[in-house]
Amino acid sequence: MGRKPNPSPGAVSGSEELLASARQVQYHRASRQTSEVAMKDKRNEILARNLLTYSVDLQPGEKIMIEVRGRETLELAKALVGEATRLGGIPFWYYNDRSLLRQWIQNASAEQFEAFAELHLKLMKGCDAYISVDGSDNLFDLSDVDAAQLTRYQTLYVEPVQLRERVNNTKWCVLRYPSNSYAQLAQMSQEAYEDFYYDVCSLDYARMSKAMDPLVELMEKTDRVRIVAPETDLTFSIKDIPVIKADGKYNLPDGEVHTAPLKDSINGRIAFNTLA
Repeated sequence: MGRKPNPSPGAVSGSEELLASARQVQYHRASRQTSEVAMKDKRNEILARNLLTYSVDLQPGEKIMIEVRGRETLELAKALVGEATRLGGIPFWYYNDRSLLRQWIQNASAEQFEAFAELHLKLMKGCDAYISVDGSDNLFDLSDVDAAQLTRYQTLYVEPVQLRERVNNTKWCVLRYPSNSYAQLAQMSQEAYEDFYYDVCSLDYARMSKAMDPLVELMEKTDRVRIVAPETDLTFSIKDIPVIKADGKYNLPDGEVHTAPLKDSINGRIAFNTLA
């Protein structure tokens, strides 16, 4: 009987090849998992907690619709779904994007818009809270859609579902996400834009809300206002005009106290240092 040839130095048997291949697969899986963990931004967890526990004050048993636009929003979406579940809520998540809306809006008939709105109105009526996160990949995907179609979409869907039902009958908060498209719009690097965004969206808004109360009280009892700045000297009255505290309940970032002048009370001049 012939003898099996001795393997040359460095050669491996079939079983050794399989073992080496398996180890390589395990290594790549571990590397990918480590990379995925490293890519997660802990600031999304903080933001999700603030949105759910403060902005919409989600309670156990409440249903919440989470609408996200753009692939870059998915990490925050995961944090929102996970935190909503841990809080005892029932999340319903809905992925959207301007590129998808484009296909729908430019081709839908009035009857299709109405049926679309009827479906979404039922979903919205079934929810106690709503969060929308917009980080669309291309902010101009609807720029060349026919204006008449956009008007149909606004009239037949946005107004009944979003403006009448969602605004009036849910606890809601809408915000943008520091996607690359929004960083470009701000003429900033994405890293710098993210730092700016998380710094202002992860504030203690409950504490800030209390700190805003003295300004609200002052404005509520104020009649005449005068604004003086370079090339600006403006006076007007805000007497009996509602004063609204924007304290992170409906939008993030937030932080102003706003009102409006009586139309016939404005007098003086004003200069702008940005395009209006």
